[in-house]
Amino acid sequence: MKISLLTDAPDHNLALMKLSAYHKNRGDTVVLNRSIMPADKTYASILFSKNKNKFYADEYGGIQFPDKILPRQVECMKPDYDLFNLDYSLGYTFRPCYRRCDFCLVKTLHHPDKRHHSIWEFHDKKFSKIMILNNNWLLDPLWIDTFNEIWAEKLTVKEHGLDLRLIDEEKANAIKKTKWNGRIHFAWDRMRDEELIIKGLEFIKAYKIESRCYVLSGYDTTWEQDLYRCQVLINYKQIPYIMPYKEKGMTPKIKNYINSLKWWHYRDNIQVGFLNYLKGIKHENSKEVKMKKEKESVNMSLFE
Repeated sequence: MKISLLTDAPDHNLALMKLSAYHKNRGDTVVLNRSIMPADKTYASILFSKNKNKFYADEYGGIQFPDKILPRQVECMKPDYDLFNLDYSLGYTFRPCYRRCDFCLVKTLHHPDKRHHSIWEFHDKKFSKIMILNNNWLLDPLWIDTFNEIWAEKLTVKEHGLDLRLIDEEKANAIKKTKWNGRIHFAWDRMRDEELIIKGLEFIKAYKIESRCYVLSGYDTTWEQDLYRCQVLINYKQIPYIMPYKEKGMTPKIKNYINSLKWWHYRDNIQVGFLNYLKGIKHENSKEVKMKKEKESVNMSLFE
């Protein structure tokens, strides 16, 4: 049989990788994202809502079809890493997240698997890197078991986001002990979580952990609250990154100001910097102002 797999996922798609492994094991030919090629069966896994009606397929899945899950005989397959030409393993050791945040699509998923899993259910020993796809790794009662398996194999983790509200001394120590592929990621989405966020920040400060922290904007906070959260993160030497829920109001301006690091010269008071940014006033130490001063100095020297 000829099997066609379609997706709008930019880097990888675990479900399609398992379907590919399943069908190749049966002797089928599998192709990825060749929609015009005739096939005996076509699967489409859709990540973005705008693409929900883009693909024609016999079976649909992905986060846009939350009630669809893989058959058990496919779910248990090790992924076909050649499908996306990956150089790292990826999979779940724990799927659930019980937070049920209003703005998050994870709560719409109805996957029945609530168990802890070993990395060896999906890890390929030829790789020195691994990505843990858990929706909330630290909510797993056996979270430390995953770390222990990673340490035993001396793996580098391509991080998928950790819950800052759950950080305590033991977890901070585990994070510090682990080799990560770049900065790890946290998020501060809601003002009401401030006490837990501050507690987590104290631990990552004590263990000198560097992170990029996503800040949800355009959902239920004011622009002042968005900047306040960014300022707190900066005070703890973490890098804030605005994640817009909707591009409305002040959110696009805050996004540009924060994500392009225009706050750097105002890091002691980023709100002052933001107000200057809105007025078009550049800091005296900014690259543009320095270049202008150097140009003026050169011009003046011509008359000396």
